[in-house]
Amino acid sequence: MFQRNHIEKLLRLNGVDTTDSDEEIKSVLISAQWHKDDVEAAVLVLRENKTDHKTRVDSLHKVFRSDERLRPETISSLLGIEMNITSKELASRQKHSSAKLPPSHILVVACAALTLSLIFVFASMHYLEMGLFHKTLL
Repeated sequence: MFQRNHIEKLLRLNGVDTTDSDEEIKSVLISAQWHKDDVEAAVLVLRENKTDHKTRVDSLHKVFRSDERLRPETISSLLGIEMNITSKELASRQKHSSAKLPPSHILVVACAALTLSLIFVFASMHYLEMGLFHKTLL
């Protein structure tokens, strides 16, 4: 994903040392138009142990195993594809797709199902000459 030497070169070119505070490093990377998640990942790479490449587990889970949905900008940067949908449009589409049916529609469907089932029961009783249509009752 990110190589430590690339991040260090970028910081050196902008006059920031890797030992500087995280806020300074983040500000340089954000000014270079890095995505917020990429900035967090780059800081993690810089703060990892150089010998065994271990980072704190809670930081890794925070950045890479988040329960948040990916924004279209994140997908675009990860996959290298251009998406013409914004986060606002995505939120409005989710709002419309999660809308429930109005009670009047549910009532119409329930009545139609009840009517069709009663028609089927009476038709089968007539065909089989059972119940109300038995020979002894006619």
